[in-house]
Amino acid sequence: MKAIFEEIQPLVEALRPHEVRVVGGAVRAWLRKDPLTGIDIDIAVAATPDEIEHKLHAAGIVTTDDGKRWGTITAHLNGQTYEMTALRTDEYMPGSRYPTVKFGVDWETDAARRDFTMNAIYVDEHDEIYDPYNGVDDLKNGIVRFIGEPEKRLAEDPLRLYRFWRFCAIYGVGGVTSDVIECSRNALAGLFSASRNRRGEEWRKIAEAPQGGTVLTELERHGLLEDMVV
Repeated sequence: MKAIFEEIQPLVEALRPHEVRVVGGAVRAWLRKDPLTGIDIDIAVAATPDEIEHKLHAAGIVTTDDGKRWGTITAHLNGQTYEMTALRTDEYMPGSRYPTVKFGVDWETDAARRDFTMNAIYVDEHDEIYDPYNGVDDLKNGIVRFIGEPEKRLAEDPLRLYRFWRFCAIYGVGGVTSDVIECSRNALAGLFSASRNRRGEEWRKIAEAPQGGTVLTELERHGLLEDMVV
C-alpha cells in the first residue's frame, strides 16, 4: 500500500489530523498482489464532508462536490481524481434504493453499512489493516459474504444482487450458499426498479469478469439466469 499512499500523500497531509484510510477495490488488489494500475483509489476519512472540503481547499487542492450529499468530495491532484468519503451510516426507507445518510460516525459504524466483508477492509498509511468482519480471510478463500442478513441487504438495494454475483465472478463462488440462493430469488422482482440500461451495465460486468462463465453456470443451475440477464 506504500505506493498508493505516496501517490495520495498531499491529500493525507492536507486532511490531518483527520485519519485517512484506503478501502475497497484498491485494498483487495493489494492483498491479492494484483496490479494496481487503473484501480480506483477509494479513500475513507474520519471527518464530515464540510471538513474534508475545507481542509483540501486550505491546501490549495481543487475539489468537486457532486457526491457531497453522500459524503463524497472528489479531489483533483496531478491529473487524477480521488473520491474522499466521510465516515457515515446509511438508513434505507422502504421502497427506496437511496439511503438517508448521517456523518460523524466511527470506523466500526462505517464498516457496518458496507455490503460485503471483503469490501470493509481498511488500510492506513502505516499498512495497518482494520478488518472488523474478517474480510481478509474471506478474500483469501474466495467467499463473498454479506455483512448482516443477505435478505435485508438485498432489500435495501436490489442492484446488490448483481454486485454480489459480480464479486463472485471476480473473487470466487465460495459464498454461494442455499440461503444466498433463496435470498437471490426473493430479490429478483426488485431488479426492475432500476433502468434496463443500468441492469445491462451490471450484467456485462458479470459476464466479462474472470470467473464469469462459472457464475453463469451457477445462475443457470439455480434458475436465476433468465431473470437476471438483460
